[in-house]
Amino acid sequence: MAPPSIYGEPKIRSENGSVFLEVIATGADVSKIQWFFGADELEENEFLKFSHNDEGGNRTMFIAEIKDFDKPLAGEYKAVFANADGQNSASFTVTAGNAPDFHDKPHIVQRDNGNVIVIKVRAKSHLEMKAEWFKDDKPVKMTDRVKAVVKKDDKDKDGYQFLLEITGPQKDDEAKYKCVVKNSEGQNQQSLNLVFD
Repeated sequence: MAPPSIYGEPKIRSENGSVFLEVIATGADVSKIQWFFGADELEENEFLKFSHNDEGGNRTMFIAEIKDFDKPLAGEYKAVFANADGQNSASFTVTAGNAPDFHDKPHIVQRDNGNVIVIKVRAKSHLEMKAEWFKDDKPVKMTDRVKAVVKKDDKDKDGYQFLLEITGPQKDDEAKYKCVVKNSEGQNQQSLNLVFD
């Protein structure tokens, strides 16, 4: 035999306030798995559940569910697998679970026969959030011509639309734009390239 090996990429997903750490390993002894948060070994409790599923072909999916995920639980997690021939591990970097989420990809809307170009980002958060705009990784300078606008999202009560409106677009407005949306528990970002035909 050989030490366990990791199959594919470890995954982090969140659902209904829980964060799930998922990793598939081959050749791991299910009785020997250990989960760590930083240097501390984790014990199962009412907020932490460990499980595994047989995926066939000697592959097992190991899952750690962190319930009611909150900011102090963000950090480095590790799953250590062992068998008689050695061990292997998978690492997870979990950021604060309640950063803003995006509804869809950012997109560009034209108004006023193309005289106004709007970059539109839709985000939602259970906490107050704010957006910062960057043009080629530098903060966008707001002027009479370039404005940031925030509106309630008509399709989602927890959502907002963050708009960057450029009036009378000029060649030097072409750039990579990035919108960073933050709340007190984290941040998320989206970017797109603005190019004129």
